[in-house]
Amino acid sequence: MKLEYVQGPEKEPVDLDEMKLYLRLDGNTEDSLIESFIISARLYCENYQKQAYYTQTLKVTFSAAEVVPEMELPRSKYLQKVTAVKAVLPDGTEKELLYRIACGDVYSKVVISDLPADADITVEYVTGKDDVQMEDVKTAVKLLVSAMYNNRLPYDENGKMLAEVPFGVKALLNRGRVL
Repeated sequence: MKLEYVQGPEKEPVDLDEMKLYLRLDGNTEDSLIESFIISARLYCENYQKQAYYTQTLKVTFSAAEVVPEMELPRSKYLQKVTAVKAVLPDGTEKELLYRIACGDVYSKVVISDLPADADITVEYVTGKDDVQMEDVKTAVKLLVSAMYNNRLPYDENGKMLAEVPFGVKALLNRGRVL
């Protein structure tokens, strides 16, 4: 399964000014770096919690070996709509498929009754919820960005590899995590 962003969210959980205040930074020489850290931190949090925070368009591709009649859509807790379901046939041509959506409390599934043989399936959909309360996520993003900003190398001053996320990030995200 391959998950791609067709259109990312219009906003982030933490904006640049809020992050710079948290980092106690003045000036704008590293604004683009901090903005990229914010996006990376949000993506980490979304991956960990298995949900989309703000409205965004995603595309998931299931290889022919992964295709089953009911396919779970990643980060679909707040599914808004499915915009396309297509089969990519072995010769490279695309075919629109008839489908229905089975919505659940945590995930939604796309259900296809007439699956073509040996075809990859792509599903494009809009998911996310713009008014979700996210204080835990905001704090986790701030902790992650701070760690990225202050530890730009994958090892510490003694040459020890850094492998863990900062203390508290997973604890903050566990409450909203989709299993």
